[in-house]
Amino acid sequence: MSRAPEGRRTQHAVMATASEWARIRELAAEAGMEVSRYVVRRATQPDPLPAPVLRRAVRELLLLSRLEEARMADMGLEERWRAMGDAVDAWLDRETELDRLSDAGAAGRWRAVSASGDPEGGPAPRP
Repeated sequence: MSRAPEGRRTQHAVMATASEWARIRELAAEAGMEVSRYVVRRATQPDPLPAPVLRRAVRELLLLSRLEEARMADMGLEERWRAMGDAVDAWLDRETELDRLSDAGAAGRWRAVSASGDPEGGPAPRP
């Protein structure tokens, strides 16, 4: 039990095999975090969505995307579809950490970019 005041970090031990610890170090490095912060974050964050739920959500998004792409192609708007995809890609590239996508400002930043239709925030294109 730690005797440090609330909010002050103290050292604690974690037991792991050499291969488990190597994997933890690898994952922490990929996340750009110190090992201790990575372990604490993973242990205290909510569990991820179950794989079947995530798969179903991705499947539905991909289906809707394909349907909309086909609809726009039928209307001769293939270039508009590509431009919107480029805008989304550019925005995601700027949101370097996917965790930022769940913060309160992410929706506002996306609305600002998507309203302009330009990944750099320029004027909205005409249909």
